[in-house]
Amino acid sequence: MLIDGLTHVTPDGRWFDTGVDASEDRLLREMDDRRVERAIVVPMTGFIEDEFVAGVCDRHPDRLIPAGSINPGLYPGPGEAARAARERLAGSPARAVKLHPRLHRYDLLDPRCQAVLAEMAAWPRRPVVLLDSLLHYRGGVMAASLVDAIHAVVGRFPGLDFVILHAGGVWAPHLAQALSDCPNAVLDLSFTLKRYWGGPLIDELAVLLRRFDRRVVFGSDFPEIGIGEALALMERICDGLAEAKRANIMGRTLDRLLAQR
Repeated sequence: MLIDGLTHVTPDGRWFDTGVDASEDRLLREMDDRRVERAIVVPMTGFIEDEFVAGVCDRHPDRLIPAGSINPGLYPGPGEAARAARERLAGSPARAVKLHPRLHRYDLLDPRCQAVLAEMAAWPRRPVVLLDSLLHYRGGVMAASLVDAIHAVVGRFPGLDFVILHAGGVWAPHLAQALSDCPNAVLDLSFTLKRYWGGPLIDELAVLLRRFDRRVVFGSDFPEIGIGEALALMERICDGLAEAKRANIMGRTLDRLLAQR
């Protein structure tokens, strides 16, 4: 089983101001080429809307899994943010919800973000939280360090399952240590593998995979990184890994999380 936990497509096939092809056709073609069975398609409020992603996934229900998104920073207070989450997401087909503090420029520990998480934690069918872990942005003042902020949120909401996208970048080993006693969080290595390939962090991540295989999942971050390229890097870092551990990383853990939704 092979599941890609992080992909994006856009209505016009363009990816921001780049020449990268972000089309639905390219995603499906790359999935076919690398025999990826399923992929989570992730919107980003204000950039790729939930309704568009839901429509794409409706066309390929056996292959594509819809996520939703919300920007807590749009709302004047915690109550309004929680109400928006309930109205936008509680009855939606989304099986996961993306939070992107860096892109939307809010602190992860902002009371509005906490209210959204508390709202989702109270639902009978709780989505997986896809949390972008690269929290720093220009002009931002964080209430806590990246590792401490993520640890606080994961610990505060034990009823929610979190996929920590990009695994904290250079803080990945520290984040893995901090979350080792938090079974409701797994790390996604998208972006980080490519960004730091060839450096000492990769050696640390290789060790992490051997000890933490049930808590690490594969995501490509398509279209910024092609599925084939992302898989090639993951296969290299998994070289010599027991087949059962590889299966956990490449799809079994995500399958288990999604089956509960």
